[in-house]
Amino acid sequence: MKGKLKRNLQNFLFLLFMGVLFFTWAIDSVVEFIYGFMDALDLVSLEESRMDPRSATNLAKFLGILLILVVLWIIKRKVSDPVKRLAESMECVREGNLDTEMKVVDGLEFGQMEESFNSMVKGLREARELQEQNAEKNRKLYAEIAHDLKTPMTMILGYARLLSEGAASPEKQREYLDTIVEQTENANALLEQMLEYAKLGSTEYRLDLKEGDLAECLRQVTAESYYRFEEKGMELDVQIPDEAVTSLYDERQMKRVFFNLIGNVICHNPEGTKVKITLKCEEGHAEAWVADDGPLIEKELKDHLFEPFQTGDASRNSRGGNGLGLSVAKKIVQLHGGDLEYRDELMQGYKGFVITMPLK
Repeated sequence: MKGKLKRNLQNFLFLLFMGVLFFTWAIDSVVEFIYGFMDALDLVSLEESRMDPRSATNLAKFLGILLILVVLWIIKRKVSDPVKRLAESMECVREGNLDTEMKVVDGLEFGQMEESFNSMVKGLREARELQEQNAEKNRKLYAEIAHDLKTPMTMILGYARLLSEGAASPEKQREYLDTIVEQTENANALLEQMLEYAKLGSTEYRLDLKEGDLAECLRQVTAESYYRFEEKGMELDVQIPDEAVTSLYDERQMKRVFFNLIGNVICHNPEGTKVKITLKCEEGHAEAWVADDGPLIEKELKDHLFEPFQTGDASRNSRGGNGLGLSVAKKIVQLHGGDLEYRDELMQGYKGFVITMPLK
């Protein structure tokens, strides 16, 4: 495109220059033609039209000056003015005004340059908006991290001070130590999730992909989580096919996805909730469902469900969630070329999560 624009301007200037040269070379012939035309119309006789060399020279100078002025006016209008407008607009952008927009009014290549300039400014404006959104998300993320780490660290510090004073009874000391261990484990789990979330977002991260049975992977995770359903008094219905569902996946990371989704169902639903874990094959892909008949998720939370720390303060404080599980799970599934989504009406009376994975 740059080469085409450059050729357009070169051709325009070349033709203009050649026109000036031709007019200068042919001025005598033009003068003769004009007077011959006037003589033919009996406006002036040919003899009367003959000019002495000095007059012809003056006329040639006048016409030459007039031609130069016309050429300068054309260059100003077609070249200088568009370049000036473009330079002024670029200076506005350099100063940070990304609302600058040029009207596409010029011919030659300048019209295309103005369109390209507007497109460039639009791209810069969108990039700035995205940067501001990311900065705001990072600020919120740091605030949520500090919030979630403050509670266990405060409790650890408080009980450690009580133990250091030596005033507590042996029974209380054991209670304090158990609380310190529990809160340390909570803080450590949060840090591990944060590290995993950051690692998954790195361009250098690579999955350990191997061909395996997705049905067996889900079956193992469900079996290992069975005691948690019993403790919560939930009714579990598992529908996983006996035949192999072959896919290319990272077993450790996919187990993390299943554990996160099952943990989410257990943490955020009341006792007696019915849970269905299903795996089925569709054309070219497999679908894994983790569904329940518990209360629907609030719309405000649902719109940001897969963003970090989007479980609600009460949920994180009282139910043990840290708000990173769904974000990590979605990133893992997307790295596999699949998708993870939430549906209010997954089946009759059930809401839940759907994992879509490509089949081998």
